Amino acid sequence: MDWTAHFVIYRIGAENKLEEVYRADGLKQAKYWLTYIAQPGDVLCKTPVHPKHSKNSARPEYWSHKAQSGTPASKEEEWQLIAKAKNCEQLFPESQEG
Repeated sequence: MDWTAHFVIYRIGAENKLEEVYRADGLKQAKYWLTYIAQPGDVLCKTPVHPKHSKNSARPEYWSHKAQSGTPASKEEEWQLIAKAKNCEQLFPESQEG
């Protein structure tokens, strides 16, 4: 399925795989969800339909994540450490879930 939303939030779920938990067209909606609803470790990405996506691939690109402290953070290396600790493959999917 082609990308329709500008932003998507993933959670490391069952079998240590990334699962889409939310999608939004606007940054305001995405940040609200990340701040107030997301769980620590959830990651917010911009999708290939976002105007600031690099267009280097069909995969979403990191924007920010929810830190273990419960606050939003924007250091991709920190999120990669969280994903690695949970044995999660850090490649984002090439298409949007149904």
